Amino acid sequence: MRPHGQLSRLARVHWRVGVAGVLPLALLGLLLGQVLPDPAWQVPVFHFYLVSLVSFLALLLALAMTLAASQIDNVRVLFLALAFLGISSIFLVHALTTPGVLVPGANGWVGASARLSLLIGAVMLALSTLEAQPVIQRWILRHRGWIILAAFLLFALYGLVALVSAQGAPASMGSVSGSVTGHGGNHSSGYDAYSPVYGSVTDEAVAQTAAGTSQWRRVLGQVSSRLAGEPAGGLLAGVTLALLGVVGVHYWRAYGRWNGPLVRSMLLSTIFLFQAQVSMAVAPAWHLSWWEYHALLLAAFLTALAGLAREYGERGSLRGVVEGLLLRDTIQHLQREYVEVIAALCSAVEAKDVYTRGHSTRVATLAALIGQELGLPPERLRILYQAGLLHDIGKIGIPDAVLHKPARLTDEEFALIKQHPVRSHEIIRHVRSFAPIVPAVRWHHERLDGSGYPDGLAGDEIPLDARIMAAADVFDALTSLRPYRAPLSLEEALDVLDQEAGTRLDPECVSALRQVVAVRWPVETAATSLPLELEDQPVIA
Repeated sequence: MRPHGQLSRLARVHWRVGVAGVLPLALLGLLLGQVLPDPAWQVPVFHFYLVSLVSFLALLLALAMTLAASQIDNVRVLFLALAFLGISSIFLVHALTTPGVLVPGANGWVGASARLSLLIGAVMLALSTLEAQPVIQRWILRHRGWIILAAFLLFALYGLVALVSAQGAPASMGSVSGSVTGHGGNHSSGYDAYSPVYGSVTDEAVAQTAAGTSQWRRVLGQVSSRLAGEPAGGLLAGVTLALLGVVGVHYWRAYGRWNGPLVRSMLLSTIFLFQAQVSMAVAPAWHLSWWEYHALLLAAFLTALAGLAREYGERGSLRGVVEGLLLRDTIQHLQREYVEVIAALCSAVEAKDVYTRGHSTRVATLAALIGQELGLPPERLRILYQAGLLHDIGKIGIPDAVLHKPARLTDEEFALIKQHPVRSHEIIRHVRSFAPIVPAVRWHHERLDGSGYPDGLAGDEIPLDARIMAAADVFDALTSLRPYRAPLSLEEALDVLDQEAGTRLDPECVSALRQVVAVRWPVETAATSLPLELEDQPVIA
């Protein structure tokens, strides 16, 4: 059971999430239903500065994520950076094309940019919740600098085109402002948030400026007005809401597993973005219900920045902050999640054998990295990590004289060693939460050709987790000092694994291990002066 203080804290957090998810939509409903007054407040200059502020806050998040993307080999960080960069850039165009500030009058770009900024952000945020195939990940990571540069140039080009095109918009707004300022409580005729006074330019309005406007500018103006109006605007809003729903579900699950400040703030920010899109889609332009979506965007990015700052204060590095957000591939997060009993059991095992000290942690880390390379989901990575920590727990019942024996083991002693997977199974099977790690723990010494132990499984009878654990276990055993031999070099150990790939070890697991060692595994095996003895001694991990 959780301590009372922790339960109270979780209750407070759940309450805040609930309020954030209900209150803005309830307020929007009261305004649109005329239960509360929904007056018009047409102040383009204030709109310009408010939207610019929102864009600046999104830019700060984009810079933080871009810096993190340069430090962490993870495509999800890159997509987070692109999400905030896209929102910041396109929403800034929304500010710059505000009618009556920098451009002469109503234009389609102001409405289209508002819709597109949230759509681009939602697409990238949704991609940041997915795990790409290893081949795709490696390609994206190799070209991430060019990808960020290309995105920046594309957004800049969009802004340039929008501003130049918007300069040809009709300058007069008086003919339509009365329809908004004279709003008398009936929203049915004003549900198009991008009415002519705000940004949805009719074909007639575009035609009025044909004499002094180039053809390409007229065409672009018509395209932007189509994006800002219906049915295209409604379609964009629907796609955006669906994608933000996916993102919200992801962070809700993440929040349930790891209640860190940044995870919590990203959940709240996603909720605010979702509600902002709803308000943008249904509220009449310039009315209080329409201003609500701007306030929600401001709240979204302030919340995200607050969570980022708080997480940074706890972790002390931007890398640590972002890794706390990436639940699928951060070994640091997996290390924080395992319960105290696992750490205690692991320490008890390693205290028995000085030669294998640190072995369980290295195997756990390597197994999780192999699983990541194979594209396994986050829950499987957690299972692999915990299984790696406990795979040798059964050695706690083996006499020290056998574990530390520097000479060849007798048949009886080796038979005793071969029982440690069964002993490990017997120890952990009584703990319900350890049930998912049982296959990897019991069968990590099984081999594809049936020559392994303790049950003589072969081929597909051996679960994937156990095959991954076998490759990680053998690799670490070969590269570690043992009482009967010196460690092999990385290349020597990999050569041994290559020889056994397809016969005793899973070739895909060995291939994934090679990728991990080449790119991410930080082991450096130093040569020793100890003689290499007993070359035919079975590898005992």
